[in-house]
Amino acid sequence: MKQKKIMTTIFTAAIALLGMVFVSCGGGSAASGNSVVDDAVSAAEEAFPLDDSPVFGTLPSLFKQELEASTIVRKHFRELKTENTDEAIKNKQEGEEAEKSLNDMYKKKIAEAVDAIDGKAINVEFDASQISSANVTLKATDKERAYFNLVFDVTLTQPVNEEVSFKWEFMDAEGNVLESYNDYITPSDKFNNEWMVTANLDWSSKFDHLFIKF
Repeated sequence: MKQKKIMTTIFTAAIALLGMVFVSCGGGSAASGNSVVDDAVSAAEEAFPLDDSPVFGTLPSLFKQELEASTIVRKHFRELKTENTDEAIKNKQEGEEAEKSLNDMYKKKIAEAVDAIDGKAINVEFDASQISSANVTLKATDKERAYFNLVFDVTLTQPVNEEVSFKWEFMDAEGNVLESYNDYITPSDKFNNEWMVTANLDWSSKFDHLFIKF
């Protein structure tokens, strides 16, 4: 009887040890794609908190978060050690699925942020000797990439009788020029034009108002 009890104890211990071995082996494999994405997004949100920029709202922050999270996910799967071809193929598939999941997540967030500012009026400064009134609004043209048109409705103080160069400057809140563009306007006393702009630029988060002139 005593010998039977000892054998039972040894068998139970062996089963427990075998279970530990299986758990240990499982823990050494790649983390699930969803877990990797969640961890990457959390790290990206910590590195780039969601700020509300003057014109583009949360879009500049979302683009920074997406780039950071994508970099983390790619690095994770690139650095995974594989023992054989099957593992390598599996990790590659999980990496592609994780990147797609991350991309879909941010597509939705970006589209929602675009909707929130579609039609937004932008503050405009101008020389009253040239322009009597000016209104500029954002019109979304590509939600996934956060592309907009600047819709200009400008009335001149005096009509122009020839084609002239028209310039618009992107300014920060302190009045510093971030970027500038120009085009030509045809002879008239007003013009209604559209020009493209995107929220995914280095200076997008600082963009506060426009200065226009010709």
